[in-house]
Amino acid sequence: MMALLFATNCKNTANAPAQEVDADTIILDADQYVRFETTKGNFTIKLYRETPLHRHNMVRNARKGFYDDQLFFGIQKGYKIQCGDVKSKNAKPGQEIGIDDEKGQKGDTITSEINPWKFYHKRGAVGQASTKQFNYSTSQQFYIITGKKVNSSNLPAQEKVINKRYRQAVKDSITQPHAKDILTWQKYGEKKKISKLNDQLNDQADAIMKTRKSFTYSEEQIKQYTTVGGAHTLDGLYTVFGEITEGMDIVEAISQLPATGKNGRPNPDVKIIRAYVLEDEAAQAQE
Repeated sequence: MMALLFATNCKNTANAPAQEVDADTIILDADQYVRFETTKGNFTIKLYRETPLHRHNMVRNARKGFYDDQLFFGIQKGYKIQCGDVKSKNAKPGQEIGIDDEKGQKGDTITSEINPWKFYHKRGAVGQASTKQFNYSTSQQFYIITGKKVNSSNLPAQEKVINKRYRQAVKDSITQPHAKDILTWQKYGEKKKISKLNDQLNDQADAIMKTRKSFTYSEEQIKQYTTVGGAHTLDGLYTVFGEITEGMDIVEAISQLPATGKNGRPNPDVKIIRAYVLEDEAAQAQE
């Protein structure tokens, strides 16, 4: 995964005129399905109701034809395939794709919806590439896990990673009210004050974490990783927002292609012919 620059626009909307709301702006409270037709075959992604921001992002992109004519990249056997680079549409043979995802493009970012208790990187999981230390996702690049089986003894290390990240999130939240003081102390070299506050914040973070249940893999998750496979080292770091329901054999076939270049462009290329929302297709058929 690429570590990407975070950029956002903050606007005062208090006096903003009312805008017309169309179907593309409404986030449904339901699972949705997007089908990808590719030059290698077709697959369908179920988008989870519980991750509405990422689900709606893919639905919106599909409706706008964003994915159409894009090429896959990030091909890694026993791991994943990836796509979402708009510049790949016109990529010449041998050209690197999947670089600087949203840098220089008009891409948005999405607040992470990470929930390793329920959505994890099992085989067939669909996740979104991340920006700014995993706090935000890119609106463009997503990946599909092919993965491999692991021994259960490998999983506790990732549990520690996830719990460490959640502790840091707690500490960050209780540090924020002191940001102005910290900046002032840094300006005047007040190292002792900074150190004292840091010790206090660490104690508070530890106390809060003791009131919360630590993350541990469930029996179902352990069984999935040890008997079917996945990519557990991504858990807690990237948002999983869907899974393959049809065409996993196509995803696997793409992942087995020879990969070239730094970012794993398959040879031969695999192109997305079109991506569309199944409910839209069904509605059109009834008209």
